[in-house]
Amino acid sequence: MEEARLADNKYMRWFCYFVMFELFLMGSGQELHVTSFLTVRMVNFIVAVAISLYCFMRTDDFPKTIFWFIGSFTILLLLSYFIAIAIGAFPEYIMEDIKPLIYFYILLFYYYASSSEKVVEKAFNLLLLSAKIMTVLYLIYMVLTDLTGIIDYVFAYQALKSDSFLFRGVGSSFFYKGFIFLPIAAVGFFRRRQYIWLILVSVAIYFTYTRGLYLLLVFGLAVYYMRTRHVSIVKIIALALVLLCIYEFLGVTELFSIDKSFQENREESDITRVLIIEQVMDAITYWSFFIGHGFGYGIAERFTHMEISYMDIFHKQGIIGIAFWLSLMVAVIYYARTVSNKYKETADFWVTATLMIYLQSCFNPYINTPMGMTVVFMALVFCYRFSQDERFADSSPVQC
Repeated sequence: MEEARLADNKYMRWFCYFVMFELFLMGSGQELHVTSFLTVRMVNFIVAVAISLYCFMRTDDFPKTIFWFIGSFTILLLLSYFIAIAIGAFPEYIMEDIKPLIYFYILLFYYYASSSEKVVEKAFNLLLLSAKIMTVLYLIYMVLTDLTGIIDYVFAYQALKSDSFLFRGVGSSFFYKGFIFLPIAAVGFFRRRQYIWLILVSVAIYFTYTRGLYLLLVFGLAVYYMRTRHVSIVKIIALALVLLCIYEFLGVTELFSIDKSFQENREESDITRVLIIEQVMDAITYWSFFIGHGFGYGIAERFTHMEISYMDIFHKQGIIGIAFWLSLMVAVIYYARTVSNKYKETADFWVTATLMIYLQSCFNPYINTPMGMTVVFMALVFCYRFSQDERFADSSPVQC
C-alpha cells in the first residue's frame, strides 16, 4: 500500500521528470549552475538519493537486483580508492575520477520513481522532446552561421566556447555532449513512425561531422528493426562487430572523408585514441590486469577521463571493472527477454538505447558518466519492472 502511494505521488513524478529532462537536454550538466561550484545536476542528485532512501525506509520493496548492483559498485569503488591511496595517487586526481561515478547511486531513485507506467512513457517522451529542441536549435544555428553568415564564426566560437562544446573544424559545426541522445531519439522517432523528425534529426547529426554519431544512427536503427523482428541478440552483436570493421576499413582507406579539414580533425582524434590504447597496454602488470591501478593513476596522454571508456575502466579497475560494467548490459538484455507482450516494444527500444551507449563508449566516455549511466539505468529499471512487477504484467510472457 505504501509503495503504491509513493508511486502515485505527483511531486515525486514531476521531480523525476525534471531530473530526466535536465540530463537529456543539458548534456554534461556543467553549464547550468546554482552556485559557482554547485550545478543543478548535483542538486538533483542529492535530492534524488535522499528520496530513494526515504522510499526504502517506508516500503517493504527490496529489489535484489538493484541492491546487488549498488553493493557491487560500492565494493569496487572502495577497492579502487584504497589501491589509489596505497600507490600514493594525488587526492585531486582521485576525486576527479570518483565524481562522475558517484552518480551511480541515483539508480535506486529511478527504481522507486519508475513504479508507474506513466513515468516509463514520460521518460520516452522527454527524450524525444529534448532531441527536438537540440535539433531545431542546431539547424537554426547552422543556417545563421554557415548558410547565411548572419552570425560570424568567431562570435559563435567565443559565445559557445566551453567544455560542453567541441568545434569540428568544418565551418561552424560543433559537437555538443548532449548530442549523444540524438541518434537514440532517432530510433524513438522511427518507433513512433514520426519520419519527418527522423529526417530532421538525421540531418542535424550529419552536420555535426561526428563519425561516432553516424555509426550510432545506423547501428541503432538497424538494431531496433532487427529486435522488432525477433532477431537474436547474438546476431545483433555480430552486426555491431561488422559495423566496427567497416568503420575501421573506411578510416584506413580514407574513403570516409567529407573534406580536408574534417580529415585532419579525424586523424588527430584517431591518433589520440591509439596512443591511449598503447599506453594503457604498456602499463599492465599482473595485478593491474585484474584490479587495475586505482583511481587517480593515469597515463601520459590522458591522466583523467580517457577518451575510450573501456580503457579508462580497465586501467583503473582492471578486468573486474570491465566485467561489472558489462554485467549491467547483460542484466538489461536478460530482463528484456522475459517482459510481457504489452511492453515488448518499449523494452526493445531501451535495449537498443543501451547497446548504442555501449558501442559509443568504444570512442568516447559514456557508460561511466551520468549521461550514459542514465540510459542504462532506465533500461535496467524499466525492463526489471516489466518482468517482475505485477502492475506491469500480463499473461503473455515473451522469449525473444
